[in-house]
Amino acid sequence: MRILLAAFLLFSFAACNNNEPVKEDPVAKVDSIPAKTETKPEQSYIHKFTDTALEKKVTAVLLKFPFVQKSNKYIDSMSNHKHGISFMLDNTKGENVSVLAGYNSDERFETYYHFYVDPKTMAVTIYDPLTNKTLPVKDYIKTLK
Repeated sequence: MRILLAAFLLFSFAACNNNEPVKEDPVAKVDSIPAKTETKPEQSYIHKFTDTALEKKVTAVLLKFPFVQKSNKYIDSMSNHKHGISFMLDNTKGENVSVLAGYNSDERFETYYHFYVDPKTMAVTIYDPLTNKTLPVKDYIKTLK
């Protein structure tokens, strides 16, 4: 009985080894998703900060903070002295200028800090993702210690 069972298993495994080439399916393969039509990009997605004088003022104020200087040195050393910290400014949300600060690599922008700057008084607040609050910079520096 054991010999018959062993022979049956041996033949079953041998039959599973099929080395014949796979034949093409005679049914034509048609993509069910229609081809993309070319569309013009939406103008609302492209935003350019046009006030270069304000941009220079804002970046100068942000570069004075010690934690931004530390990140700038880190990015500089990480990129073999090719890049420093980058800023992306956007003033479309109300009166404050939203500024993302971080590393701008070839693949993506890595956000380190999210600032809000009042263009009239140059008062700076920073978004803290841990508490989900916008804090004054002095309070944010206390959380770093």
